[in-house]
Amino acid sequence: MKRSQKLNPVVDIAAKATDAALIKVGEANAQWSKDKQQLEDLQQYKAEYLIKLRQGDHTLMNAQKILELRGFLAQLDQAIHAQEQQVATSLRTLQHTQTLWQQTRSKEQALESLVGRYQHEEMQSELRREQQDNDERNTVQWLRKSK
Repeated sequence: MKRSQKLNPVVDIAAKATDAALIKVGEANAQWSKDKQQLEDLQQYKAEYLIKLRQGDHTLMNAQKILELRGFLAQLDQAIHAQEQQVATSLRTLQHTQTLWQQTRSKEQALESLVGRYQHEEMQSELRREQQDNDERNTVQWLRKSK
């Protein structure tokens, strides 16, 4: 078996690892997008809530209602802060999975390059062998004719 053929199973394993890493990148990207969208939704909800609050009649609100609103806004700010942290975490995860994919892809490409080089060497060797066979045949024919 030729060297290039011996490496084919290794290249197949590397290709599968690259595909698996790419799937993980897709999943991490989807999670990051989802987290980011949730953050945007929370921020938009807070903005709309503040607009409605400012448009309301503050003279009708009692102290208890104002304290409840402040408490609600504080909880909303905490939720936004927690979601910002989640977005940052999912972004780091995405970047890490992209790095892993790039590494596995580089290994796969290196193996493919090595197989290509082996195939080229094998082809050159085969061409030299054919040329030697042709030279020997021509030499034998020339010797027969010259006798």
